[in-house]
Amino acid sequence: MKRYVALIIAIPLSAYAIYSFLNTPKKAAKPIAPIAIDVVPVNSKFATNQKAPQPIDMSKDPITVKNIEPAKTSIPEHFDAINKLSDDAKAILKNAKVLPTDLNNEAYIEFDLPTLKALKMGDNFDLAIPQSAETYTAEITSVSEASNGDKSIFGQVTGIDGHMHNTVLTVGKDAVYGQFTTPNGNYVFESKGKYGWIAAKRDLYKSHIEHDTSSLSPNTQKGVDVFAPKKDENLTN
Repeated sequence: MKRYVALIIAIPLSAYAIYSFLNTPKKAAKPIAPIAIDVVPVNSKFATNQKAPQPIDMSKDPITVKNIEPAKTSIPEHFDAINKLSDDAKAILKNAKVLPTDLNNEAYIEFDLPTLKALKMGDNFDLAIPQSAETYTAEITSVSEASNGDKSIFGQVTGIDGHMHNTVLTVGKDAVYGQFTTPNGNYVFESKGKYGWIAAKRDLYKSHIEHDTSSLSPNTQKGVDVFAPKKDENLTN
Protein backbone atom coordinates (compact mmCIF):
# COMPACT_ATOMS: atom_id res chain seq x y z
CA MET A 1 0.00 0.00 0.00
CA LYS A 2 2.76 2.32 0.92
CA ARG A 3 4.47 1.51 -2.33
CA TYR A 4 1.53 2.71 -4.37
CA VAL A 5 1.35 5.90 -2.37
CA ALA A 6 5.08 6.66 -3.07
CA LEU A 7 4.59 6.11 -6.79
CA ILE A 8 1.54 8.35 -6.84
CA ILE A 9 3.64 11.16 -5.25
CA ALA A 10 6.81 10.56 -7.27
CA ILE A 11 5.15 10.57 -10.73
CA PRO A 12 3.74 14.13 -10.47
CA LEU A 13 7.00 15.45 -9.07
CA SER A 14 9.00 13.90 -11.89
CA ALA A 15 6.60 15.27 -14.45
CA TYR A 16 6.90 18.75 -12.94
CA ALA A 17 10.69 18.56 -12.91
CA ILE A 18 10.76 17.53 -16.58
CA TYR A 19 8.35 20.32 -17.47
CA SER A 20 10.42 22.93 -15.59
CA PHE A 21 13.62 21.82 -17.32
CA LEU A 22 12.11 21.95 -20.77
CA ASN A 23 10.50 25.37 -20.30
CA THR A 24 13.42 27.19 -18.56
CA PRO A 25 14.65 30.02 -20.99
CA LYS A 26 18.27 29.75 -22.06
CA LYS A 27 20.65 32.68 -21.54
CA ALA A 28 21.24 34.69 -24.72
CA ALA A 29 24.69 34.19 -26.20
CA LYS A 30 27.06 37.23 -26.11
CA PRO A 31 27.00 38.91 -29.53
CA ILE A 32 30.26 38.82 -31.48
CA ALA A 33 31.22 41.96 -33.39
CA PRO A 34 31.65 41.33 -37.09
CA ILE A 35 35.19 41.59 -38.51
CA ALA A 36 35.58 43.91 -41.46
CA ILE A 37 37.64 42.43 -44.22
CA ASP A 38 38.89 44.64 -47.06
CA VAL A 39 38.93 42.76 -50.25
CA VAL A 40 41.37 44.28 -52.74
CA PRO A 41 40.60 43.21 -56.25
CA VAL A 42 43.59 41.87 -58.10
CA ASN A 43 44.02 42.52 -61.76
CA SER A 44 45.11 39.06 -62.68
CA LYS A 45 46.16 40.12 -66.19
CA PHE A 46 48.41 42.88 -64.82
CA ALA A 47 49.93 40.58 -62.22
CA THR A 48 50.62 37.94 -64.85
CA ASN A 49 52.56 40.38 -67.05
CA GLN A 50 54.89 41.53 -64.25
CA LYS A 51 58.46 40.22 -64.19
CA ALA A 52 60.43 39.42 -61.10
CA PRO A 53 63.03 42.15 -60.24
CA GLN A 54 66.48 41.40 -61.62
CA PRO A 55 69.61 41.64 -59.40
CA ILE A 56 71.72 44.81 -59.79
CA ASP A 57 75.18 44.33 -61.26
CA MET A 58 77.28 46.86 -59.33
CA SER A 59 80.35 46.27 -61.51
CA LYS A 60 78.63 47.66 -64.62
CA ASP A 61 76.89 50.64 -63.09
CA PRO A 62 78.44 51.54 -59.75
CA ILE A 63 76.61 54.06 -57.62
CA THR A 64 78.62 57.19 -57.01
CA VAL A 65 77.78 59.69 -54.30
CA LYS A 66 78.67 63.30 -55.06
CA ASN A 67 79.73 65.56 -52.24
CA ILE A 68 77.48 68.59 -52.33
CA GLU A 69 79.41 71.62 -51.12
CA PRO A 70 77.50 74.39 -49.38
CA ALA A 71 76.96 77.49 -51.46
CA LYS A 72 79.74 79.99 -50.99
CA THR A 73 78.61 83.44 -50.05
CA SER A 74 80.95 86.18 -51.06
CA ILE A 75 81.60 88.62 -48.25
CA PRO A 76 82.58 92.06 -49.46
CA GLU A 77 85.99 93.25 -48.27
CA HIS A 78 85.85 96.11 -45.80
CA PHE A 79 88.16 99.08 -46.26
CA ASP A 80 88.23 102.16 -44.04
CA ALA A 81 90.71 103.75 -46.47
CA ILE A 82 92.13 102.90 -49.90
CA ASN A 83 94.43 100.44 -48.13
CA LYS A 84 94.50 98.14 -45.12
CA LEU A 85 96.93 95.79 -43.42
CA SER A 86 97.32 92.36 -45.01
CA ASP A 87 98.69 89.11 -43.60
CA ASP A 88 99.10 87.63 -47.09
CA ALA A 89 100.83 90.45 -48.97
CA LYS A 90 104.42 89.64 -48.00
CA ALA A 91 104.25 85.99 -49.03
CA ILE A 92 102.46 86.84 -52.29
CA LEU A 93 104.99 89.51 -53.25
CA LYS A 94 107.88 87.22 -52.32
CA ASN A 95 106.50 84.35 -54.41
CA ALA A 96 106.01 86.73 -57.32
CA LYS A 97 109.66 87.82 -56.91
CA VAL A 98 108.77 91.51 -56.82
CA LEU A 99 109.57 92.17 -53.17
CA PRO A 100 112.57 94.54 -52.80
CA THR A 101 115.30 93.25 -50.54
CA ASP A 102 116.29 96.68 -49.23
CA LEU A 103 113.09 97.57 -47.39
CA ASN A 104 113.17 98.70 -43.79
CA ASN A 105 110.33 99.19 -41.32
CA GLU A 106 107.80 98.52 -44.05
CA ALA A 107 104.16 97.49 -43.58
CA TYR A 108 102.37 95.07 -45.89
CA ILE A 109 99.02 96.21 -47.18
CA GLU A 110 96.15 95.50 -49.55
CA PHE A 111 94.71 98.19 -51.83
CA ASP A 112 91.06 98.82 -52.63
CA LEU A 113 91.54 98.69 -56.41
CA PRO A 114 87.89 99.26 -57.44
CA THR A 115 87.78 102.49 -55.42
CA LEU A 116 91.17 103.65 -56.73
CA LYS A 117 90.17 103.11 -60.35
CA ALA A 118 86.94 105.06 -59.86
CA LEU A 119 88.56 108.18 -58.34
CA LYS A 120 88.17 111.46 -60.24
CA MET A 121 89.08 115.11 -59.78
CA GLY A 122 87.34 116.66 -56.78
CA ASP A 123 87.04 113.36 -54.89
CA ASN A 124 88.66 112.70 -51.54
CA PHE A 125 90.41 109.51 -50.46
CA ASP A 126 91.96 108.27 -47.22
CA LEU A 127 95.36 106.60 -46.91
CA ALA A 128 96.28 104.69 -43.77
CA ILE A 129 99.85 104.77 -42.44
CA PRO A 130 100.19 101.58 -40.34
CA GLN A 131 103.59 102.59 -38.92
CA SER A 132 102.10 105.62 -37.14
CA ALA A 133 98.51 104.34 -36.88
CA GLU A 134 97.34 107.48 -38.66
CA THR A 135 94.97 108.06 -41.56
CA TYR A 136 95.23 111.09 -43.83
CA THR A 137 92.67 112.49 -46.25
CA ALA A 138 93.75 113.82 -49.63
CA GLU A 139 91.72 115.95 -52.03
CA ILE A 140 92.27 115.12 -55.70
CA THR A 141 93.36 118.19 -57.66
CA SER A 142 93.97 116.55 -61.05
CA VAL A 143 93.88 113.20 -62.83
CA SER A 144 95.85 112.21 -65.92
CA GLU A 145 95.81 109.04 -67.98
CA ALA A 146 98.79 107.73 -69.94
CA SER A 147 98.59 106.08 -73.35
CA ASN A 148 99.11 102.66 -71.76
CA GLY A 149 96.04 103.14 -69.57
CA ASP A 150 97.86 103.99 -66.32
CA LYS A 151 95.90 106.50 -64.25
CA SER A 152 97.85 109.06 -62.19
CA ILE A 153 96.04 110.83 -59.38
CA PHE A 154 97.39 114.03 -57.84
CA GLY A 155 96.16 115.50 -54.59
CA GLN A 156 96.89 117.60 -51.55
CA VAL A 157 96.79 116.76 -47.88
CA THR A 158 96.11 119.36 -45.22
CA GLY A 159 98.30 118.61 -42.23
CA ILE A 160 97.58 119.39 -38.62
CA ASP A 161 100.16 122.15 -39.02
CA GLY A 162 97.90 123.82 -41.59
CA HIS A 163 100.38 123.28 -44.43
CA MET A 164 99.46 121.60 -47.70
CA HIS A 165 101.30 118.41 -48.60
CA ASN A 166 101.47 116.81 -52.04
CA THR A 167 100.50 113.27 -52.90
CA VAL A 168 100.51 111.30 -56.12
CA LEU A 169 99.65 107.72 -56.91
CA THR A 170 99.45 105.78 -60.14
CA VAL A 171 97.03 102.93 -60.73
CA GLY A 172 98.26 100.62 -63.46
CA LYS A 173 96.92 97.44 -64.97
CA ASP A 174 98.56 95.25 -62.34
CA ALA A 175 100.31 97.68 -59.99
CA VAL A 176 99.82 100.66 -57.70
CA TYR A 177 102.67 102.95 -56.71
CA GLY A 178 103.13 106.46 -55.42
CA GLN A 179 104.21 108.85 -52.69
CA PHE A 180 102.23 110.38 -49.89
CA THR A 181 103.59 113.33 -47.94
CA THR A 182 102.42 113.89 -44.37
CA PRO A 183 103.52 116.28 -41.61
CA ASN A 184 105.55 113.34 -40.23
CA GLY A 185 107.41 112.64 -43.46
CA ASN A 186 107.16 111.21 -46.93
CA TYR A 187 105.87 107.67 -47.46
CA VAL A 188 106.20 105.58 -50.61
CA PHE A 189 104.21 102.52 -51.59
CA GLU A 190 104.20 99.92 -54.33
CA SER A 191 102.07 96.90 -55.14
CA LYS A 192 101.71 93.90 -57.39
CA GLY A 193 98.03 93.72 -58.14
CA LYS A 194 96.26 94.64 -54.94
CA TYR A 195 99.01 93.48 -52.55
CA GLY A 196 101.86 95.79 -51.69
CA TRP A 197 103.94 97.53 -49.05
CA ILE A 198 104.32 101.04 -47.63
CA ALA A 199 107.38 102.54 -45.93
CA ALA A 200 108.77 105.88 -44.86
CA LYS A 201 111.16 107.21 -47.48
CA ARG A 202 113.72 107.98 -44.78
CA ASP A 203 113.79 104.27 -43.81
CA LEU A 204 114.61 103.01 -47.29
CA TYR A 205 118.19 102.26 -48.23
CA LYS A 206 119.76 104.48 -50.85
CA SER A 207 120.05 101.54 -53.25
CA HIS A 208 116.27 101.21 -53.49
CA ILE A 209 114.86 102.33 -56.86
CA GLU A 210 111.33 103.71 -56.79
CA HIS A 211 108.86 104.52 -59.51
CA ASP A 212 109.39 108.11 -60.64
CA THR A 213 105.92 109.50 -60.01
CA SER A 214 106.98 113.13 -59.61
CA SER A 215 107.81 113.41 -63.31
CA LEU A 216 104.13 112.88 -64.12
CA SER A 217 102.94 115.90 -62.17
CA PRO A 218 101.73 118.75 -64.36
CA ASN A 219 102.95 121.25 -61.75
CA THR A 220 106.40 119.77 -61.29
CA GLN A 221 109.23 122.15 -61.95
CA LYS A 222 112.20 120.78 -63.84
CA GLY A 223 114.81 119.46 -61.48
CA VAL A 224 112.67 120.11 -58.37
CA ASP A 225 111.33 117.27 -56.26
CA VAL A 226 107.87 118.32 -55.06
CA PHE A 227 108.06 115.66 -52.36
CA ALA A 228 111.36 116.84 -50.92
CA PRO A 229 111.07 118.21 -47.36
CA LYS A 230 110.80 122.00 -47.30
CA LYS A 231 113.70 123.80 -45.71
CA ASP A 232 112.93 126.16 -42.89
CA GLU A 233 113.91 129.64 -44.04
CA ASN A 234 114.58 130.65 -40.44
CA LEU A 235 117.42 128.14 -40.14
CA THR A 236 120.88 129.42 -40.98
CA ASN A 237 123.51 127.33 -42.70
